[in-house]
Amino acid sequence: MTPNSPVDRHHVVRAARRAPAAAPAARVPAPDPEADRVTRTVERLRAQWTRCGADIAAHLRPGVDEARLDAVERQLGLLMPRGARAWWRAVDGVDPVRTAYRTSAPTVGPGGWVPLTLDEAVRRASGRGPGLAAPPALLPLFARDEELIAVRLGSSRTVVELVVVSEDGEGYQHSWRVGLDELLGTWADAMLAAVHWLPDAHDWVTDPFALQALPRAELLD
Repeated sequence: MTPNSPVDRHHVVRAARRAPAAAPAARVPAPDPEADRVTRTVERLRAQWTRCGADIAAHLRPGVDEARLDAVERQLGLLMPRGARAWWRAVDGVDPVRTAYRTSAPTVGPGGWVPLTLDEAVRRASGRGPGLAAPPALLPLFARDEELIAVRLGSSRTVVELVVVSEDGEGYQHSWRVGLDELLGTWADAMLAAVHWLPDAHDWVTDPFALQALPRAELLD
């Protein structure tokens, strides 16, 4: 039988039909510049906390995985912005968690902001347990005294806002709104612009002249 005979060609066609189908190509996640910026800035903060001896560097909790983030979205019934997911993938709050923020917990930025664990953030968003409850459609990332920095749910863009809660917990007011990547970037820049760590008070001292060089000085409150 020659290679070009009809029988041989029929044999080749039948063999090709029996060949297994190629596996589908793996889905490649779409580029996410905002989440990438958050991830890079968290690493900058982590490196600078370590460099200046801030105790928060030794108290950061490992981040959570995608399955946990997906479960939280289903529980809340609202989309969690990509940048917020990137934050909690990198850092799940601090140990030990405290309720008296300014003087007894490792803090993440100027003014004594404490990063919350994802579990505590969800609890506050649901209005359960001690501590300030977040207003509707907001998920808090950082807390201090009667204030929260919370991310607005239901959008892919990660916009955080300062929320001041009344003493009775019944009312609140909003202050500035900014992207999470900008907030973290301002905090990271501040650490290189004459902002010093006070390890005893777990707080920050800021050179007022350095504030003039920062684009959003109000984010250093």
